[in-house]
Amino acid sequence: MSYLSEAVKLPLKKGFGKTDRIDKWWTKPFWMGFGLTLALVYTALRVLVWDGAIHYDDHRVTSPIFSPDVIHLFDLQTPNWMNSALLILWIPFGFRGTCYYMRKVYHRVFFQNPTACVVAKPEVNYRLGYKGETGLFVLNNIHRYMLYLAIIILSMKIYDVYHTMWFHGDNGTDFGISIGTLVLATESFLLLMYVASCHAFRHLFGGGMDQWRGGISGIMGKLYVKISNLNIQHAFWFWTSLAMVFIGDLFVWAVSEGRIQDYHWIIM
Repeated sequence: MSYLSEAVKLPLKKGFGKTDRIDKWWTKPFWMGFGLTLALVYTALRVLVWDGAIHYDDHRVTSPIFSPDVIHLFDLQTPNWMNSALLILWIPFGFRGTCYYMRKVYHRVFFQNPTACVVAKPEVNYRLGYKGETGLFVLNNIHRYMLYLAIIILSMKIYDVYHTMWFHGDNGTDFGISIGTLVLATESFLLLMYVASCHAFRHLFGGGMDQWRGGISGIMGKLYVKISNLNIQHAFWFWTSLAMVFIGDLFVWAVSEGRIQDYHWIIM
């Protein structure tokens, strides 16, 4: 006789990458690992080596990697080798790095814990076991605090979009839009959706309530449901917002170097 409380071992083959699965299970973790590695390498090179062209038109449009340009914004006195990315990137890195979805990605891709469902992990992982948010990973518990800082950065990025809409011409200051405006607006929108679909952000709206009734709690409950619907696509917003940061940076870089032109349209 067996009971529901008894643990049932899955028919899982032992040995790194061993599995009974017949689908191409390795494609998703491969591309996730490739994407994250490429993002880290590109960011390091851009911030430490290729940091010359980070804006154009007298700081009207700034690269998403270096935005908000706090050195220019607050007129900070810094060494010549310093740039704004070195001062602010720890916030988006900290927010993304402690993200619940990101934890799943790096545990599967870089730590093989495991690579995919019903796929065996390295023997050393069986011996060590999964220890949750302990040791170095205890830093993941600062995620909700990184969320608050990320909201501040996001607000400043939205201001950056507004800033791109003012053009200094011979007749004074004009208001309009440019391709740069659309690029940064898209990046800001995707980041907004990524933040809004965050598990910790959802918890702010009714996550700590036992029940939702009328009044304020009812409103919070409805917001919680709406944000929960966004949360379903959290992985999509993670990757699209991350990709747009680099697309935006390449666009600003190309315009700054004079390789392409940022066409604009004056509204008034």
